[in-house]
Amino acid sequence: MRKILLGSVLTFMLLLLSALAITRLGLMPVSADGPHSNLEARIMPAVLHASIVRHASGETNPVPLNEDNLKAAVDTYKAMCARCHSTPGGNSSVYGQSFYPPAPQLPARMYPYAEVQLFWVIKHGIRNTGMPAWGGMLSDDEIWQLVSLLKNSQDLPPAVEAHWNER
Repeated sequence: MRKILLGSVLTFMLLLLSALAITRLGLMPVSADGPHSNLEARIMPAVLHASIVRHASGETNPVPLNEDNLKAAVDTYKAMCARCHSTPGGNSSVYGQSFYPPAPQLPARMYPYAEVQLFWVIKHGIRNTGMPAWGGMLSDDEIWQLVSLLKNSQDLPPAVEAHWNER
């Protein structure tokens, strides 16, 4: 029993020292344009989704869903989001595609997040992805307007759709 315990402790210590050596010697690739492992590509989206779900509060969108709020959201989106996430019907943003992971083209590539989770992402950002925390620059109401626009982008009133497609 002692040998098993000693073997387990030594194996754990060896793994810990190996991880420390890899990180301290700079052996892990960190470039956004370099190769990425399949393990990273599979694990990180799951970790990201789980963290967002855990940290997003249970509040509901206090901003009424109407044309004025949706048009205000279109203006905010064009000013703050389109550079990385593109615009409807537009080509993918070269700027946003240079990130790792690439910025999703919105609203076409909506991830299956609830409104409160999208609010949290926009307000707090996502570390090491290029997604900034907009909470210091946009009010909560402006963020909720963006959430409404993104979640309802497939069914916008004609006046909002026309505003959205203006160049």
